[in-house]
Amino acid sequence: MERQGGPRWSGSAPTPEELAPAPVTLAQLLQLVQQGRQLPGLERRHIAATRGEPTASRLPRRPKPWEAAGSADAPAPPP
Repeated sequence: MERQGGPRWSGSAPTPEELAPAPVTLAQLLQLVQQGRQLPGLERRHIAATRGEPTASRLPRRPKPWEAAGSADAPAPPP
């Protein structure tokens, strides 16, 4: 039975789109990285630190397993 939406393994030859070479070879990619140049097709994000003060947590701290085992509300661990 063949699943819908999955790859088809009919044994036929791959289409030219599937055989299309990668836009950049591994050697070219290594060279670009070593030279410090931008990589093609890579989205550049501009993320900067806020330099602000950290805020206190608003959620209560969850008890650790050994802390919860000692409380009367917690179920006893299985033997």
